[in-house]
Amino acid sequence: YSRHLQIKNRFCCFLQRSYVIRSFSLSRNNDIFSADFYSLLESKSSLTSLTHKLHSMGYTADSSIPILSSKTCQTLIETAIPDLFRGNFDTGVYPDEWHWREGISRSEAAREMCNSWKSSTTVASIVLNETLGKFVSQIMGWESVRMAQDDIVWKPPQKILQPRSRRIDTVGFHQDSAYISIQFQPYENNSVTLWMALDDTDEENGCLEYAAGSHQWHPHHQNSNTNSDISSFHNSDEESYRNGALNAAHSAYLNNEPCDNNGKNARLLDIRIAPVKMGQGIFHHQDIWHGSGPNNSQTRHRRALVAHYLRGDVQFVEDDVESHYAPPFHKTSYIYGRYKKYQSVEVDESFFPIIYSRKEGRLRRTEWIDCYIDEATRP
Repeated sequence: YSRHLQIKNRFCCFLQRSYVIRSFSLSRNNDIFSADFYSLLESKSSLTSLTHKLHSMGYTADSSIPILSSKTCQTLIETAIPDLFRGNFDTGVYPDEWHWREGISRSEAAREMCNSWKSSTTVASIVLNETLGKFVSQIMGWESVRMAQDDIVWKPPQKILQPRSRRIDTVGFHQDSAYISIQFQPYENNSVTLWMALDDTDEENGCLEYAAGSHQWHPHHQNSNTNSDISSFHNSDEESYRNGALNAAHSAYLNNEPCDNNGKNARLLDIRIAPVKMGQGIFHHQDIWHGSGPNNSQTRHRRALVAHYLRGDVQFVEDDVESHYAPPFHKTSYIYGRYKKYQSVEVDESFFPIIYSRKEGRLRRTEWIDCYIDEATRP
């Protein structure tokens, strides 16, 4: 616990600094978001339609959601993201996960970074933005919105395709709730994911795929704390990345045949390909099974900024063991467990800031965010 306080105090002290050097910046909201995004916010019918699709299909199917401006996408893909993967953290704070090291990792391997908002003020100015939080609140009907984590996913082009080599740029089918929602209470609809494309994505370069309607199956979570997952997020390949959804479908009695090791029974699932244009986004339900295939393009990158949000009033799940010696992260994963206080269910705003709250709500936007983002967006 003392270590937790040291980390918290160090990070909070950083947030109050006004002299942090930044190598790049975005201007105010008008530059971050597209003009069409603001039009969408004012269209009640469009927002209602998105909410309906999210809860009926599990994702906002066949709907182009304009979010990021072209300038924002260019800033991220040309400067911010490459700097992050080189280990250039303008805040001086490391992200929670960092997969892929320049000069060490294979160039064709997929790259991922979690909670880079702590490391990059550019990322923070987007995912902690109050206007974006209001958008999430309108779609979900939440009184307030809290940051759970962000995720940068980068699939580089395959310059030399070797058909017999095992691909290492797929994302195995999984449920976000297995990594996020089950850590918190109440569980039902306590989180949502907003996936934002930084490149044009399609089937060739490994766009998102969804098992349509799978959020309505009975819960079938993989264990995010062990290596014996029902779905392997990082270790699947182009032949097995759908197996998590296939096994879940079989368990939910939607599939009359057991899946084989090569995913040959995918035809029994309603797998939908979800192409997205640069700057556009997709909302998806916490319980929907989703993943993505390999980037088969020899010239095109596939990069995305993903934001996972929580209801503002969530708490950590309580420990099962009634003991003064129960570990503080008893039910939580290794990312979330490091921020859970001993014998407490409080979700600390230092690590899970509230980015938006309605005026009549009992919670308020976390105080330090605006100062933090102002430093990032100052010309």
